[in-house]
Amino acid sequence: MRSNQELIAAVHFSPYRGNFVVAGGGSELISMLLCAPGASRTVLEACVPYSPSAMESYLNALPEHFCCEETARRLAACAWLRARRNTNPCPTELFGFSLTATLASLRPHRGEHRAFAAFQTQNRTVSYALQLTKGENDRAAEEKIVARWALRLLADACGVEESGEKPIHDCRPSEGLRRVFVGEIPFVLFYRDLTTGEMTQSETLPSEPIAIFPGSFHPFHEGHAQMWALAERTLGRRVALELAILNADKPPLDFAEIEMRLRQIWASFPGNLIIVSGLPFFLMKAETFRNADFVVGIDTLRRMNDARYHHGSVELRDISHRRIAQTGAKFLVFGRKNGDTFETMDKIALSPALQEICVQMPECQFRNDISSTELRKRASERRS
Repeated sequence: MRSNQELIAAVHFSPYRGNFVVAGGGSELISMLLCAPGASRTVLEACVPYSPSAMESYLNALPEHFCCEETARRLAACAWLRARRNTNPCPTELFGFSLTATLASLRPHRGEHRAFAAFQTQNRTVSYALQLTKGENDRAAEEKIVARWALRLLADACGVEESGEKPIHDCRPSEGLRRVFVGEIPFVLFYRDLTTGEMTQSETLPSEPIAIFPGSFHPFHEGHAQMWALAERTLGRRVALELAILNADKPPLDFAEIEMRLRQIWASFPGNLIIVSGLPFFLMKAETFRNADFVVGIDTLRRMNDARYHHGSVELRDISHRRIAQTGAKFLVFGRKNGDTFETMDKIALSPALQEICVQMPECQFRNDISSTELRKRASERRS
């Protein structure tokens, strides 16, 4: 097994370069990399979003758990996207590497001491976990253990030396998903082959008009299924779910996350069409799927109407809404419970252009108070 210095030198002279994000524990990895000659060949950026507000800013949302495998993957995907924005053209070897850990501190942690790491490229999402023995080492010793572990994973991902570690996820996308992820195409369509029953992909939509139901579907649940069925009957056309890799107010999806959500959706979705897109904003969706009917919940409509999502400008919001209307887009809006009331679009002061293209589904036809957030919370409580 090579020493730290030998591994670092080999990493620096590999073709891989990218962004690092370390959420507190394990930050010694960054020092190790930067203190060795040739660091500029590997490190484009190194961030340590330590406070909750810094983490929220980096991820575009506050994670439900700071130290977990999912958050490590989300951080790595964000790091890759940041690296891509500053690197043109985007090489295959460009990466995002993340590390998040719960280590010894001034106040004892209730849970275990552990670490999670993830590595993201345009061709791969890989993640790992490390369990530490609580109370066996002090903070400084645990930092060194985690940094050494992370360095070995980095060396493995860069093709320098196999770590021997077994990943939690090691996902490599289809060519269509890869092209969406890097922005080469706007979407890929998944549908179930009626002959084989297997999931098939296409980079084009069906020839007949379809409606689009955007959402994170985390998880897909009974309320989504009811909205989908009612939308198909109301609109008189097939409705495709749309899962966006990029979102205006959520972290990006990595390949493992996309795979898990597609698997969960297919298990309970009564329809046959799922679109995975790289379209975070409704103007982009409307311009890509022209003359489309969109199926949305009131929460989505409220965000569309909020000037914060238009650089804080009501004028820019109204321009965006007028441009959406010019594409021929229409919106079928479903209400939901908000506190003690059932909220519908008549409770929101919509822009004139948005108001004109929205139709409210009456509460007497649809009312389901189930929440994806609440379902995830219950699942987390059952696991803990």
